[in-house]
This record gives sequence, C-alpha cells and structure tokens, in this order.
Amino acid sequence: MDITKNHLQVTLTLFCLSLIFLLPACSKTDEKKAEPKTAAAAAAPPKARALPVQGLVVESRTLEKSIGATGSLIAYEAVDIRPERTGKLMQLNFNESSFVKKGRLLAKIDDKELQAERKRLEVSLDLAEKEVTRGNELLKIQGVSAEEMDRLNNRVEAIKAEMAVLDVQIEKSNIVAPFSGLVGLRQKSLGAYVTPNDIIVDLKQVNPLKLEFEVPEKYISQVRANQALSFTVVGFDQTFRAKVYATDSEIAPETRTFRVRATCANPGNRLKPGQFAKVNLVTDKNNEAIMVPTDAVIPVLDGKQVFVYKGGKAVATPVIVEDRRAQLVEVTTGVSQGDTIIVSALMSLTNGAPVKIQELVEPVNDLAE
Repeated sequence: MDITKNHLQVTLTLFCLSLIFLLPACSKTDEKKAEPKTAAAAAAPPKARALPVQGLVVESRTLEKSIGATGSLIAYEAVDIRPERTGKLMQLNFNESSFVKKGRLLAKIDDKELQAERKRLEVSLDLAEKEVTRGNELLKIQGVSAEEMDRLNNRVEAIKAEMAVLDVQIEKSNIVAPFSGLVGLRQKSLGAYVTPNDIIVDLKQVNPLKLEFEVPEKYISQVRANQALSFTVVGFDQTFRAKVYATDSEIAPETRTFRVRATCANPGNRLKPGQFAKVNLVTDKNNEAIMVPTDAVIPVLDGKQVFVYKGGKAVATPVIVEDRRAQLVEVTTGVSQGDTIIVSALMSLTNGAPVKIQELVEPVNDLAE
C-alpha cells in the first residue's frame, strides 16, 4: 500500500512539472500565429469616405454664334434739295419735318422772264411757219428758189430748238421731290436769291432705314447677304430686326475692318437717321451644342478637363472647348449629352476619388453675347 501511494505521488508530480513547461511553449506558439494577422490588419489602409458634391446633367442646347458691333442708322435715300438755276425763290410748298410724295413741287424759282421769252419765240415760230407755207405755194409755180425754202425751214427748226432750251430752263425753275420722304428744316426763306450752291432743305427716305456698322476683317468669311441681325438704340427698350444686304469691297487699312449695311423696317418713322446702334449679327446656329458651366472646366498642364461622375467616382476627362460665354462654355469633345459632371468641390477632387452626388443643380440660362 505504501509503495502504491508513493508511485501515485511521483506520477502526479511529474505531470504537474510537464504542464508547467508546456504552457509557456503553447503561449509562444499562439503569439507567433497571431502576429501575422495583426501586422496585415495594421498594413491595410482605412476605407476612403465618399466626398459629397453637386452634379449637373449635361443637355444639348441651341447656341447662336454672333458678332457684336456698333453702328449708325442712315437714311435709305438722302439728298440736299438745291435749285438748278439761279434766281429769286418765289414759292415754298412744304412744311418743315413733314412727309412729301415723289414728284411734289417743293419750291419754285422766279421764271417770269423765261415765260416772256417763250411767248416771243412762239410768235416768231408762228410767223416762220406761215412763211414756209407761203413758200411752198410759190415753189409750185417756181416763184421761189429751193435755197430760199431751205432757209425758211431752217429758221423754223432753229426757233423750235430755242424753245426747247427755254422749256428746260423753265422746268428747272420747279424744284420737285425726287422720291417720297421726310423734309428736314428749311434753310432758305421766301424771296431769297439762290444759286445751285445753296441748300433749300434736305429730303430723306426713312422707311426703310439702312444700318451701317464695321466688322473686324477676321469675320469676313462669316458675313454674307440676307443674314439676320438684331440691334438696339438709345431711348427704346425693344430689340429691332434687320437683314444684311451688302458688304464693302475692301478692308480699311487703318482699322482692319470692313463696312456692312443692312436694311430695317421703320413703321411710324420712330427711328431716326444718325441714331447709335448696338448690333448683334448671328453668324451660325447649333441646335445640339453641349454647354457646361465655365467654373466646371479646370485648366491642366496639357489642356482642360472636367470631372465626370461614373460609378461613384470622379473621373477626370479631357475636353476641348470652343465658344466661351459669361457663365457657360461650349464643349466640343469629351462630354456627351446625358453625362453628369461635377460642379462643386473641384479643388478637393482627384481622378478616381469616391464621390457622392448630394444635389443635382439646374443648368444656367446664359447664351447671350
């Protein structure tokens, strides 16, 4: 019994000692196995947080390309009314700043002397014709020579020629309107002695009017007849319409510009020749232009780019821009209709950065020059 008891005590003692030595070894093994997991976890970067941004859905729009210029309204036809012969001004048949029709008698120069001279010639012509009649009767009986008859006939023709010259002078005494239009302010009074150098009044055709303006020579290939344009003038809130009908045949070397003329209706004669006009000439129209906000286009080293929203990320997309306005710019390459571009937090974005569209903004309406 004592031997058995001693044997059990020895066995228990050895078992306890083995546990003491084995436990630290197990702990070290577990620590070694755990070390790689902890290092891998430490090496993995934290998941990036999506940046909230504003987006804009790209739509095609109608874009009119135009040229801005300044010009003046001028009369469609204009003339200074002057007498064609020297004499005393006997009649003035118009009111200042009034409308007159073509052919109306505006003024008359004293022609009493011319009329008297014409009556004298009429008497001379009558006498000469009677002499010719008598001569023809005498010629039948050889009572007058052929040479004498030639002289009598020539005298009749000479008197008629004098009367024709006199009729022209009498006609020049009547000053008529060459076209329908508005007369201006009278510059001569009734009874004044006038010459062809004197202006009695000016006459202008003001419906329609002409609009004349200058365009830089770089646009010479874009301006042509029948192009529509709009213009504004001081004193009127409305916009007027006109149409190009002619361009100058040369470029002015001093200004490197060429003149363009257009016509516009002027009902009621509201517009006046000489008024200053701001012109907007449409040169091209694109019904499918891609317009994006100017602030969304970012200059980069090799051009320009925008950030397009794709699959939760901001994708840097190179673009080519053409026509720039105040708040919009036309993109010809890189962006299509239906794409969503990012319009906020642009300085915080990088290519491929995770983003979240927090709000879709409305496109700006700014297509004016």
